[in-house]
Amino acid sequence: MTDWKKKIIGEFINHYFDSAPETGEGRRTLRVRSSLLFPNFDSSRPDEKESYLEAAEFLQQKGIIKLNWEKRDRGERLKTLSCENFETLFKEAGRPYPQTEAEKIRTMLGEKVQAIRNLEIKPTALQSVMTDKDALQKEKITAFLEFLSLYFGSREIGQGIDMRIMEEFILLLEFCSGHFKQEKLTTRALSILLYRDSKRLENLMALCGPLLSRAQKTVPIPDLSFLERSYPETMIAGKIIIQYKNQKLPMVNAGGHILGFPLESTEAIETIQPVTEQKEKTVLTIENKETFYALGSPQKHSKDLSHFDCFFYIGGYFNRAAAVIVKTLAASGFSFYHAGDLDPDGVLILQQIQDVAERPVIPVRMDAATFDQYLDWARPLTKPMLRQIGKIQEKIKAIPELAGLLRRIEETGMGVEQEIIDYR
Repeated sequence: MTDWKKKIIGEFINHYFDSAPETGEGRRTLRVRSSLLFPNFDSSRPDEKESYLEAAEFLQQKGIIKLNWEKRDRGERLKTLSCENFETLFKEAGRPYPQTEAEKIRTMLGEKVQAIRNLEIKPTALQSVMTDKDALQKEKITAFLEFLSLYFGSREIGQGIDMRIMEEFILLLEFCSGHFKQEKLTTRALSILLYRDSKRLENLMALCGPLLSRAQKTVPIPDLSFLERSYPETMIAGKIIIQYKNQKLPMVNAGGHILGFPLESTEAIETIQPVTEQKEKTVLTIENKETFYALGSPQKHSKDLSHFDCFFYIGGYFNRAAAVIVKTLAASGFSFYHAGDLDPDGVLILQQIQDVAERPVIPVRMDAATFDQYLDWARPLTKPMLRQIGKIQEKIKAIPELAGLLRRIEETGMGVEQEIIDYR
């Protein structure tokens, strides 16, 4: 196949998948403008023009495309190329016809759903010891596969999901539906267990990500979070008592030391309380790590900071571990104060804390006076950074300290990083 034949066929195949609806095969004709396919036609060499036209005419003779010509002063030229015979198009490209492949996959998925339901009719000994969490996971897997058995289509084929990919993905779902401790396996160890390939599972999840996102709009999807190769962590400091769920003895941080918590540990915490009982419990959330270590270390507490019961590291737009602690502190009755960068993102992070905590957050040294004090060491903000102001809610802009700060940021186009601020 010549280069131009490959290019023309490839362009139609790309259009085919780009125009594929979420359900069904809604197209009848694909049309491509010659000026888009060969934009520099007029300035090209005669032999290149001839090669292009010969390839187009050859594909027309084979019944794959139709050509529409236009008349101009300089003679006849190609206007558009159209295709209605998609099956022949893919056959010429040496590729399976997507509609047929999608039908095969839908049939396979339907059979898999029926097999799962047959097992539910005749419970096995394994199913009899399933936890509520296991049962819920199995329900989600069944609903997900049933959704795909009805709506899997050409779009998914275009994304690279073929029969082999779906069979491998089902193998993963079957593993997740069993009474296994899959969370005790690393992603690569599980990949070897299932596919004898340490990287296969990562590639599989990348391919099937759009499929999961699409299904999530309609049905609950299986929990595959244990496959994520990210380990969100956060830190807290202060003289606090941490009470864990289903554990009688609490953890007492009498020395006020800095404690680190991964997501799994944060989710096990029931409440956080100060060591000393008092009417108001306060937490200072801190955006940046360097400032957190400076303020959170027990030996560095100054009089201005001594009224805070604990210090919590947010780490910018916070991760899931930080979000869990914010919710726990709020449920434990803490009042929130926040210290962060004096720029639009710093204000948006305060806003994020308030949204998650569902209680007011008081800014600490996030005001016009502090901004002007450190203006000589400020950094210029780009236009995209300044446009972040548009994302700030009106109720946040109305906080007096932040209203003055945002006004100075807009007037100067500058921002102050938290690490340069003296909080003593």
